[in-house]
Amino acid sequence: SLYNNVTIPAPLLGDQRSFEALPPFIQDSLYMGRIRWYWRYDNPEKYQRMVKGYYRMITTIDDNLGRMRTLLSELKIADNTIIILMGDNGYFLGERSLAGKWLMYDNSLRVPLILYDPQAKRKATSEAMALNIDIAPTLLDYAGVPIPPSMQGQSLRPFATKEIPWRKEFLCEHLYNLSYIPKSEGIRTAQWKYFRYVDHREVEELYDLQKDPMETINLVKNPKYKKQLQQMQTTLDNKIEALTLEQAH
Repeated sequence: SLYNNVTIPAPLLGDQRSFEALPPFIQDSLYMGRIRWYWRYDNPEKYQRMVKGYYRMITTIDDNLGRMRTLLSELKIADNTIIILMGDNGYFLGERSLAGKWLMYDNSLRVPLILYDPQAKRKATSEAMALNIDIAPTLLDYAGVPIPPSMQGQSLRPFATKEIPWRKEFLCEHLYNLSYIPKSEGIRTAQWKYFRYVDHREVEELYDLQKDPMETINLVKNPKYKKQLQQMQTTLDNKIEALTLEQAH
């Protein structure tokens, strides 16, 4: 019964123009993001039902997290228990007439992450770019276990005390060899995002996330941003090459 009396706003960028701005192979009805859009959001009634169901699941997670914290207090271990709450991927809720994940837009990339340390000296939101690969090193750090050099991530534990020097960019990629999901790879900084499709190298996208957080103005063909485009291309190439060499060893 949750949210039965609520009308969920229509998705941002849910208009036809935003859909038609996508590469043709993303618009294709065989792309999984489109298939799932037809399953979930292709008419207003279905959209309301599916998004409310999604929100109900999130509310249930909140409720059960509260029950868990109550139990920790009853067991008298709440002050010595670290809680990490995160999602595994972003999620399209009809934006760009898509569903699911897989693409390099922030709808796919961004995930919620809360690290609760009851003994933390500060309680603040950090703008540092944490990644899911940081979770394992964080757990090892809290457990007092050495972090293997082969781990790609970094411990988030220092943020419980203060802001520290941190990554300025990260590599993102979806390389599963699936006919219904195009492979893609990209690089994201605090301000810029560049990505391309592995099997459609002629399709590239560059966004200034400070001026265009919705990622609607592709700057790839704008001569004003040629130098920025080349810099992002080179950075991405170098990161992929470094990762390939690392994996070879």
